[in-house]
Amino acid sequence: MTTIPRLEAVLFDMDGVIIDSEPLWTEAERRFLARRMLEYSPQLKTVMMGRDAKEAVRLLIDYYSLSESVEEVTAERIQLVTELFKEHLQPVPNVLQLLRSLKEKGIRTGMATSSPEQLVRLAVDKLGIAGLFDLIMSGDQVEQGKPAPDIYLAAAKKIGVDPEHCLVIEDAPLGVAAAKAAGMSCLAISTSADGAELTMADKVVRDFEKVDLQLLQDLVQHRPQRSRRKQ
Repeated sequence: MTTIPRLEAVLFDMDGVIIDSEPLWTEAERRFLARRMLEYSPQLKTVMMGRDAKEAVRLLIDYYSLSESVEEVTAERIQLVTELFKEHLQPVPNVLQLLRSLKEKGIRTGMATSSPEQLVRLAVDKLGIAGLFDLIMSGDQVEQGKPAPDIYLAAAKKIGVDPEHCLVIEDAPLGVAAAKAAGMSCLAISTSADGAELTMADKVVRDFEKVDLQLLQDLVQHRPQRSRRKQ
């Protein structure tokens, strides 16, 4: 007899899902490159989005043939985006209402992001949202970044929920791929990538306005059998 999976936990990416940070990252990249008399490439953003910080920096260095080390570039990027976070960071519209409603209904919530821990702490403290999560994980805490499923599998284990009963909310194709590789349902929000790039997700929405617990439960219960991780 087939058991219908039930929603027990929702795992959120951070950039582009919890915080409206993609424009700030873009501005940080522009400032970084302007210091070197280089022009920002939107195509590079597509390749870098969703990757852990070090892998994103390696791609940046290779793309522009920079002579600096990964550590040097990483430090400068984080310094630039930290300044922008402190001044301009805002939550993605309606996401905090969704988080509060999930907590009220007893659904466990976690943040699982590729961003480094210091930026995660900054964002969480600035928005005062630590109490909305049962778990917060950064890309520093796992060996392989997205699209590997490591961070979502680790989050599910720490939160005490089987992957089949977890739903991930992502905004990047690599993040969606990580969620599906972990055997989880996935809702994608097209805040950072075009909807056509997110078709691996079980559903794609433009914003959180009509996203509620019922929608998330339906995605877990009715997703195709083929999307579940083989045991």
